[in-house]
Amino acid sequence: MTVNMTMSLPDDVAAYVKAKGNASAYTTRILRRQMLAEELEKSARVRAEAGIVTTAAEPAESEDATLERWARVAGR
Repeated sequence: MTVNMTMSLPDDVAAYVKAKGNASAYTTRILRRQMLAEELEKSARVRAEAGIVTTAAEPAESEDATLERWARVAGR
């Protein structure tokens, strides 16, 4: 299911998003990354409180590979 939303953006930000082609898909990708990052930060705090040390990325891992791994960890 999708929901139509209207957003007000500064001119420079709107131009940047429009230049990406499919503004909805690009915005969704960015927002999902932010949502996942917030979930992972919360999870990291909980683990740290329990004394569990974790790292955010594997050596030489691409950003997409890191996001996919994080999504698996977060159960997405």
